[in-house]
Amino acid sequence: MLGKILGGRYELIEKTGGGGMAVVYKAKCHLLKRYVAVKILRPDLVDNEEFVSRFKRESQAVASLSHPNIVNMYDVGQEGDIYYIVMEYVDGMTLKEYIRKEGRLSSEEAVRIASQICSALHHAHENNIVHRDIKPQNILINKEGVAKVADFGIARAVTSSTVTLAGANVIGSVHYFSPEQAKGSYVDKKSDIYSLGIVLYEMVTGVVPFEGDSAISVALKHIQEQVTPPGEINPDILKSVQYIIQRAIEKDIENRYHDAEEMLNDLNRALDEPDGAYVKRVSNDDQATRIIPRLSGLDEQNSGKENHGALPDEEGALDKRRGWALVTFSVIAAAAVLLVLFMVVRTIYNQNFASRETRVPRIEGQDEVAAREILKERGLLLTIEEWIYDDTVPEGRIISQNPQEGTTVKTDSKVYVIMSRGMKMIPVPDVVNQSQRNAEIELENQGLKVGQPEYINSNIASGYVVRQEPAAYREVPEGTEVHLFISKGPEENSTVVGKYTGINESVALELIKGDNLEIGNVYRELNSEYKEGIVFRQSPQQGANVEQGRKVDLWVSLGEQPIYKKKISITTGTDRSVRVKIIRTSDDKVIHDKKHNPADRKIEIIMEDTGVQSYAIWIDNEYFGTQTLDFTKQERRDE
Repeated sequence: MLGKILGGRYELIEKTGGGGMAVVYKAKCHLLKRYVAVKILRPDLVDNEEFVSRFKRESQAVASLSHPNIVNMYDVGQEGDIYYIVMEYVDGMTLKEYIRKEGRLSSEEAVRIASQICSALHHAHENNIVHRDIKPQNILINKEGVAKVADFGIARAVTSSTVTLAGANVIGSVHYFSPEQAKGSYVDKKSDIYSLGIVLYEMVTGVVPFEGDSAISVALKHIQEQVTPPGEINPDILKSVQYIIQRAIEKDIENRYHDAEEMLNDLNRALDEPDGAYVKRVSNDDQATRIIPRLSGLDEQNSGKENHGALPDEEGALDKRRGWALVTFSVIAAAAVLLVLFMVVRTIYNQNFASRETRVPRIEGQDEVAAREILKERGLLLTIEEWIYDDTVPEGRIISQNPQEGTTVKTDSKVYVIMSRGMKMIPVPDVVNQSQRNAEIELENQGLKVGQPEYINSNIASGYVVRQEPAAYREVPEGTEVHLFISKGPEENSTVVGKYTGINESVALELIKGDNLEIGNVYRELNSEYKEGIVFRQSPQQGANVEQGRKVDLWVSLGEQPIYKKKISITTGTDRSVRVKIIRTSDDKVIHDKKHNPADRKIEIIMEDTGVQSYAIWIDNEYFGTQTLDFTKQERRDE
């Protein structure tokens, strides 16, 4: 797919990621001269109606949303069996990658990121969209530290069916989904709040609350088990943050936050009121009802008096003293037995079951067997999180660990590690007899680099690969440079392509004929860098050795792209002076920041920019909305 142009404007230049449903590419929009992200449905799923429906639903869900913390959608299209969505390109990393890099985040940074995610969810919920798959892998962090929610592939409108029937596949990601998702029952906006609580838990502790040997075992833990309080894993967590997490991940949906706005309000107070007294929490009384035994001795005495009459005073007093002595002795003996039993049980528990604290040792660089022995000496357990390729760490060795060396944890805690698969080896594909461009694309798709090509005379058609180094099918490390030898045809029939760019079209056509070449296709496009009639691109490139009579394609400028001023109209609903801030969403640049006195409760601001741009509007530091302006089209005027 690399090098392919979709919609006549989006050139795929680099693969940046992918999942079970789609592959994401970084692309260049030639019309607006900017980078975008293009999400393409996997080819093996285009015949699956369910996945096509999910893919279309994602574009519909995102199209209805406009928020600084949600990835913007620019375009959607289909070419043959290629379904694609064009979205904002976020230059950064996923929240999962960021947590893995940092180990765990401070309370301050976690609250900042969680507040942005919560704000995005509040906007989505107000537009009747439930995300249903909130997890760190679906949160992008740009270089400025701004969080953006992505991947609405399984989102649903709350007015549509949000129930997964028994026996159907459970929707969501098992480590982050809510108990109701695990049960396959009704899902609403509180399910997103639960998932956000799990994400916040992972941010401040560095681990997910539930692990298991299978997806089903983890799902059952979401339904049945209580999480380990995050403060036991990281004592530095603010009380307010811990209380917010505990309320967000309540198993009973009625005990969670009612909506994202309520959770956002608590997050906004978390750093100023770290004791967390303001957070509403559910108090569960776990003490069972007890039966208090009646005082049988006193009742029997009273009963005896009623049935047999009064005894003589001396005999009654003696019997009372004997009775109390017997009771006192019995109580003392029972207390002694209980005390001895308590001491024995306590000793056994402390020696065998009581959790003690220990420091995590360094196991990075160790193999699995050695690491398990080192951890066993400290009463800790090893859990392999994943295996990945690494150019520097030998195969079978530990690349990183979490918690980090020196962290204080409880005994029997798990230490999560990432293991090295070693250097990734790739078989070199056979590209001999392929065209130069096709050979380069195939090599790059395999994870190999293409070196500077060498052009040689050959009986093979000009522009095709004569030979390659390294040879085909040989296994080499990922990123190895492959040198291609490209045919320039038989020596007597070859010619060198001249320079035809930067000159007038008519002159370029004459030069092509003079070089014993033929004129191919002539494309005409708007171009702000070249005057009308000037050639700005050619194929083949200057200096290429090709056979005589080869066709040369030219791109000729139609002149500068027209730019028109646009107007942003804002109805404030007030006559008082307000501060208006306008931020361009493509690069988060502040375009306008002034105070205005609304006339008739309306403000109009003239904008000058290029292409199609979206602007986030803030009034008195509160988000007002987003407007998109097309500076390439002139406004219609009433005649």
